[in-house]
Amino acid sequence: MTKFNIKQKYILILLSIITVILLNLIFYFGFFRLDFTKGKIYSLSKPSKKLVSSLDEPVYIRAVFSKVLPEQFKFIRLYVEDLLKEYRQNSRGKIKFEFIDPLQPNPKLSQQEVESMGILPIEFSVVEKDKFEVKRGYMGLALLYKDKKEVIPVISNIEMLEYDITSAIKRLTMKQKKVLGVVNVHRCDTLSADDYTEFKEQIQKLYDIKQVDISSTSLNQTDALLVVSPKENFDDKELFFLDQYILSGKPCAFLIDRYNINIQSFWATKIYSNIFDFISNYGVEFFTDGLVVDYQCQKVSLRTQQGFFVMENIVDYPFMPVITTLNKDHPLTKNISQVVLPFVSPLKIKPGLKDISYTILMETSKYSFLKKEVFSINPLTIDFRPDKSAQKGPFIVAVELKGKFTSYFSDDEKFNKLQINVPDRLKESKTDFSRILVFSSGFFTQKEFTLLGNIIDYLLQEYEFVSIRSKKVVPSAIKAVPDIIKILYRYFIMFSLPAVVVLVGILRWYFRKTKVVVL
Repeated sequence: MTKFNIKQKYILILLSIITVILLNLIFYFGFFRLDFTKGKIYSLSKPSKKLVSSLDEPVYIRAVFSKVLPEQFKFIRLYVEDLLKEYRQNSRGKIKFEFIDPLQPNPKLSQQEVESMGILPIEFSVVEKDKFEVKRGYMGLALLYKDKKEVIPVISNIEMLEYDITSAIKRLTMKQKKVLGVVNVHRCDTLSADDYTEFKEQIQKLYDIKQVDISSTSLNQTDALLVVSPKENFDDKELFFLDQYILSGKPCAFLIDRYNINIQSFWATKIYSNIFDFISNYGVEFFTDGLVVDYQCQKVSLRTQQGFFVMENIVDYPFMPVITTLNKDHPLTKNISQVVLPFVSPLKIKPGLKDISYTILMETSKYSFLKKEVFSINPLTIDFRPDKSAQKGPFIVAVELKGKFTSYFSDDEKFNKLQINVPDRLKESKTDFSRILVFSSGFFTQKEFTLLGNIIDYLLQEYEFVSIRSKKVVPSAIKAVPDIIKILYRYFIMFSLPAVVVLVGILRWYFRKTKVVVL
């Protein structure tokens, strides 16, 4: 080897070492991540970046994590560190964080100080010296801004971690909470059942939720209104105040069932309420009868008694359509891949709307049809085949209407019957931006909390939280396939392999025969 080659070899080694050192320094002090997931679920969303970039004062985040954690929790610490680095990078230095382990010798914060902040210890089992031991650890965050504090006591769900952190920063920096009114008359669903407990805990961190009687002054103390599944008639005075609320420019969402569903007895009773006629005044009508049957649907588990045995059946339930046709340009639905709307009825846009625009948010699949005169809804006994006269889908099941609405009581004679004195009565919308949301199911609110949360965020114009909450790994729905296609696939798979074997045998026989003839 020549002297020149030896020198060149050492130069290459030196350059390689320098390159490795420089790359390590770049990756240590700099930060970037590549996210190839659909919806960028592991990257900081634009609304979070916008929020932290507008901070006027620093937000200090204390990440309290124990170094000794079970293997299944160690990746959470790495994920939290990466996420906090991304917050810091987009905050122009206003987000500052540090990791603290109160279980280490001479910690910056003691266990007592950490727990007084609201970060709770967790207990877990580990194997040491061939025996199980119960140990304590910490996985929580404390966010400090001026004289305010927000705490995430235990990080148990990284899927919602960005939402939790961003909403905590929002709470720290907001001056006043907005108020959501939930109508509590005429057997409306008031979101007060046990099923809503966890959901309401999250929502109430950002907004005040207030049950309102729409005939009282409490209605005017809200920023948006939610009307869920009324089952009785409203009196005219209540409808008047609701009408004036909409015309004043405050947003309102109607999540309305056409049938009252008793899921225990599998029985449906048609709802007769003047709320349907009231909503039609603003541009959208409910079909007078029937529920949507959709073969693209949710499966349900049912137990039946057969003699001494209890049998569990998993069956398709076409009265629970899986909606995959969602408006991808609308902030409320663009990040949702699918949603289940149980016991839904079709909506129809009224023709000839003036000064009102509408946006279709959701539609059923092309495999849907309208089933009229519904009473029993038992999936084991009902015939889900369409009649020849059945109206075929897809059907509109959710819509937004915007514009300059005309009052439901614009007719003076109709208004005078109310016998109330309202000096500043509105006959049409104050602005061109009055808006209402109409969903032809209220039953979904018991399970589809992402959609319900998006509706609330959208009504209160906190659009950033709509996109953050919807960042989830949701499996795409399998499209419904006609029975004839399934049969063809089945027979193709059944006979294709034997056919290939026979074909190979024939070809081999043919070539061997040809070879013999040539010889």
